[in-house]
Amino acid sequence: MQLKVLKLELFYNSAAARMFQHDTRYLSPFPAESAEHFSRRLLAWLCLYELHPALAAQQAKGPDLYVLDQHQHYQLWCQVDTPNDKLLQKASHQSDHVLLMLDTPSIARYLSSHRQQANVQVCEIPDTTVAQCLNMLRAGMQWSVWRDDLQLQITDGDQMLELDMPQLSAGLH
Repeated sequence: MQLKVLKLELFYNSAAARMFQHDTRYLSPFPAESAEHFSRRLLAWLCLYELHPALAAQQAKGPDLYVLDQHQHYQLWCQVDTPNDKLLQKASHQSDHVLLMLDTPSIARYLSSHRQQANVQVCEIPDTTVAQCLNMLRAGMQWSVWRDDLQLQITDGDQMLELDMPQLSAGLH
């Protein structure tokens, strides 16, 4: 990615949660992170926004996004690409809930090669949505997000994309 830091002015509205939030964030891709991976992390963050997830500050052997409780225990561990088996086992053991937000081919490969673990959930961020998000990335962005129960609608004033929300377990809400 060419951009080192992006400023996102976010207007987030959720009628179900009776929430309207105006938030300004400075976001930075990892060194050598692809634009597609960064877009997936950003879209996953927007899907989980009401849980107040943290974006990983560095590309390490930890989650891309996470939610910690007051004891620094992972309530949610989120990856936007398929983790290797060792990282998946670590995530499953250290977290109450693991969320993999993958593209369609990665979901098919994951499901065919892994047995389903009780605390691991897989959902899709389609490549077409990632491509739309890439077109919206700028050094200075102003996005409005509307959430209904099943979908996010994201616009920058010129373009709009829609993303299906993951159906998370009740313990995370």
